[in-house]
Amino acid sequence: MGRSDSVYCIDDSDIILSVSGNWESFARANGWDSGRSPENVVGHLLWDFIQGLETQCLYAEIFRKVRSGKPCGPIPFRCDSPNERRFLELFISPLPDGRIEITSTIIKTEPRDPVRLIDKDIPRSNDLVRICSMCKKIAIAEHNWIDTEAAAIHLRLFEADRMPGLTHALCPSCYEIAIALNGLE
Repeated sequence: MGRSDSVYCIDDSDIILSVSGNWESFARANGWDSGRSPENVVGHLLWDFIQGLETQCLYAEIFRKVRSGKPCGPIPFRCDSPNERRFLELFISPLPDGRIEITSTIIKTEPRDPVRLIDKDIPRSNDLVRICSMCKKIAIAEHNWIDTEAAAIHLRLFEADRMPGLTHALCPSCYEIAIALNGLE
């Protein structure tokens, strides 16, 4: 495991058994509640921390494949904070007894001006916008997804009193990449 790797281990019922030692610092950098600690995550279902039905279904299918003995990865994805773009790769490997090891590796980071749309601490309206769980693009139309900053301009979010809520989905490109990379067709 490298310094920038985060490793999770789940059991055959998808309960988190362990997280790597760097989990807490990564969670803080990602804007998670400062009260979150490994003790508050270990023992809980992984599904409590994966947002969006499409994303959950994709992971469930990947886990099914991995539990049959076929590792998956690398799967490219982003885990952005309001001030930084973070590009990662995900590797999912089978362990004995139906357990799975999930490793995410930071490939690169890019600083950026803060983006209120993805700041977890701001008040939200009841409106929702879809954000891709993997690449962080925003849906501005049914099949048109663009980068977060461009979407904020296009959707005129800087003029809004409150930012809309985010609902997680998979953009068509990321869905196809995940399916192709993992032979899930």
